Amino acid sequence: MLLAILLILLQTGTTDLQILLTTELSERRQIFLWIAFFASFAVKVPMVPVHIWLPEAHVEAPTAGSVILAGILLKLGTYGFLRFSIPMFPEATLFFTPFIYTLSAIAIIYTSLTTLRQIDLKKIIAYSSVAHMNLVTIGMFSRAAAVRSPILSYGHTSPKHVCRACAPSTQPTSNGGENIACRNKSLIRGVSKRLPPVPKTKAP
Repeated sequence: MLLAILLILLQTGTTDLQILLTTELSERRQIFLWIAFFASFAVKVPMVPVHIWLPEAHVEAPTAGSVILAGILLKLGTYGFLRFSIPMFPEATLFFTPFIYTLSAIAIIYTSLTTLRQIDLKKIIAYSSVAHMNLVTIGMFSRAAAVRSPILSYGHTSPKHVCRACAPSTQPTSNGGENIACRNKSLIRGVSKRLPPVPKTKAP
């Protein structure tokens, strides 16, 4: 991405975004720059197959760090697409839109299935985060405003951050103890063992 920015500076003589938005670039140059920007933003979304760092980061981070990671850092990749790639390289964006749809759909299906196999609560949240952020990516690259708005508003909403805050953490507390020394969902007892997934109600 740094090389792409230097190339833009050499060709246009400026890095002012407002000027760059009105600067016309050849389609071949747009494609090259779009790929360079995509390589950086895809890691931050994250998109498959460069998503492997996220589950490990969630597991190693304290609960507060996980909330910051998901609430701020993961949004930087999608913000980069929305702020830079889409408006600066419109022709390249149209060219790569089918690729984005395909890659994001694969990521949603793959990480959703992977989530079902996890037993660590933080990894469950991490893999489901990848699916949600790729849903947001599909919405951003959709030219239909009626589709874009609800998908963007749905992706990664506040209930997910509540899940992160409530996920048991093995980080030591201020008094030297620990909250719950386990994030294995099969070993955690409580209402999940006593209540059915769907409440049973009797017809009146």
